[in-house]
Amino acid sequence: MKTFSIMSAPDKRLTMQAYELLHLHLRNQIESSTDLPAGTKERLLVQHRRLQLLMEALQADLLTE
Repeated sequence: MKTFSIMSAPDKRLTMQAYELLHLHLRNQIESSTDLPAGTKERLLVQHRRLQLLMEALQADLLTE
C-alpha cells in the first residue's frame, strides 16, 4: 500500500497505535450498543473491517523495515 511507503518508521508505529485504539473503540461500540439503528451498526462494522485491513497492511509494511 503506497500510503505507508513514504512514512518514517516512527510515524508508522504511531499510526499503528492510533489504529489499535480506534479499532478497540469501534469494537466496543459495536458490542455494547444494542439499540443502534441497523444502518449505523452496519456502518461501524464496515469501518471496523476496513480499519483491520489497514492495520494488516501497515503491520506488513513495518515487518519489512
